[in-house]
Amino acid sequence: MEQNKFKRHLSILITCFLISNCQFNWVEERKIYLNKIEFGLGIENSFKQKAKKFFNQDPSSEHLGLKILNLQFKKRNFYEGSSARAKQIEIIGELKYNFINSSSNKINTLQVSSWIPVNENNVQAEINAQNKIIEDLEFLLLEYLVEEYWLIES
Repeated sequence: MEQNKFKRHLSILITCFLISNCQFNWVEERKIYLNKIEFGLGIENSFKQKAKKFFNQDPSSEHLGLKILNLQFKKRNFYEGSSARAKQIEIIGELKYNFINSSSNKINTLQVSSWIPVNENNVQAEINAQNKIIEDLEFLLLEYLVEEYWLIES
């Protein structure tokens, strides 16, 4: 009787342990292979390296090709109050790209934006914050580009 209870409790414990840990085993690593990756003239090397981490190049395959035409970041100030001083800055990232295959050659655009407050007292901190936001927006643009790829492939 005592041994039966022990086995039952042990089986419940093992089942709970397996259920709680099984979510980590279901994560599937999917690599995206493209026939070729091309970049426009104005694309920085740091963005090229980030993009190559997201997309693997396999010239022998019959996969799509990717051409990143343009990457721009625009800054917009928003003014408020009686003295009309800048209160917030919006940074907009715009990526123009083209997935190349035999049937389609359409240029698409992705846009992301983010806001930061103006820091008039410490201009260097504001510049550093803008640079950090631009890095984050580059990452977001690449994630959205991956989503666009999977939409085309499905």
